[in-house]
Amino acid sequence: MTSPPTATPRQWVIATDYPRWPSPYFAHLHRYAPQTLPLTFCPDLASVSAIQPPGVLNLHRLKRLYHDASQGTRTPRAAAEFLARLADMRQAGWRVVWTVHNLKPIDGDAATGTDDIVTRGVLDLADIVLCHTNADSTVLRSRTDADVRVIGWAGLDNPTRPPGGAVSELMDHMRGQPLAFLLLGHITRYKDVPAAAATFLARTTRASLVIVGASRDPAISAALSRVVAGADGRVIWYPHRVPPELAGHLYAAADAAVCPYRTDGDYGFLSEVLHPSSVATATCYQVPVIAPDLPAVEEITRGRPRWLAPAEGGLGPAMAAAESTLTTLRHAVAPKARRPPSDSAHRWKRIGRIYQSLAAELLPVEPSTRAASGSPSHQDPTGEPRR
Repeated sequence: MTSPPTATPRQWVIATDYPRWPSPYFAHLHRYAPQTLPLTFCPDLASVSAIQPPGVLNLHRLKRLYHDASQGTRTPRAAAEFLARLADMRQAGWRVVWTVHNLKPIDGDAATGTDDIVTRGVLDLADIVLCHTNADSTVLRSRTDADVRVIGWAGLDNPTRPPGGAVSELMDHMRGQPLAFLLLGHITRYKDVPAAAATFLARTTRASLVIVGASRDPAISAALSRVVAGADGRVIWYPHRVPPELAGHLYAAADAAVCPYRTDGDYGFLSEVLHPSSVATATCYQVPVIAPDLPAVEEITRGRPRWLAPAEGGLGPAMAAAESTLTTLRHAVAPKARRPPSDSAHRWKRIGRIYQSLAAELLPVEPSTRAASGSPSHQDPTGEPRR
């Protein structure tokens, strides 16, 4: 007697080029997701739709999915094809979930009307929209009829290896300063780091600013280099990426984290929905934050040491206030020595449990499958063990 064929478990598929593109966000999500979450990663919609039976298509950052390789940019035609394929997949049985980091692309070229069309289209097609803060959920509920849910936020893990080389040198430099502010991350247009550095020089007198991150924009690099050259040593720039597993060492040596975000001109949408990963990371490392007073930033830093400035006016007032307060504290106590380790791990585990609960809701396991396998399968694209 032959056994009846068993159904293939339905998958929770994240459309991203991870792990070939080693995003710290997806690496942490993958690391801490429960083993019972039927999670896998695919680089594009064509490879997702090839998976059968249809499961959950989890969209995150969208811009790669309507990027026209022949023209080297996002185009109306590619956007229309992306939305048409998404609608077809939904018709074929895929459930669509969009984890919103920002309403539009924030790095590279400025957002255009094409990005507006994609945002509206995905919000119309999504079954569930996920976001990181309650502040973001309020805006999103005004833009979509989909079920909007908050998954929370997290940062980076504690360092997994000792510092060395440039990281050790940067730490020694920061520890040798009266006060050390750290601005860490990619140097991109939506942060306007040259303006933040110039403001720092104009509004502070004792602190030093250490900028750590690579720039792919020659104009930004040139502008920032000019600020550094005229800073008399109070601003230094290490123009390279620091591995995420070492970032915690730099935060441990910093008195405060500078987290600039633009909301002017083409970046006005960041005042509505924003996943401020630099703010989340600094907060998880218990480092005081200097940032614009945006709803998501206010929510993440609430009850923590912070200096927020009106988003439209630059970080000058917050930088000056931070320097004044931290100078007083420095003479009374060494706050950095008392910081606990990062609390990101338990935050990522909580996010993973929310995804697992959603998977159980959207991907009910058929009795025959449950009896045959005991639990949904998990596809691990990296082959690495998960904690």
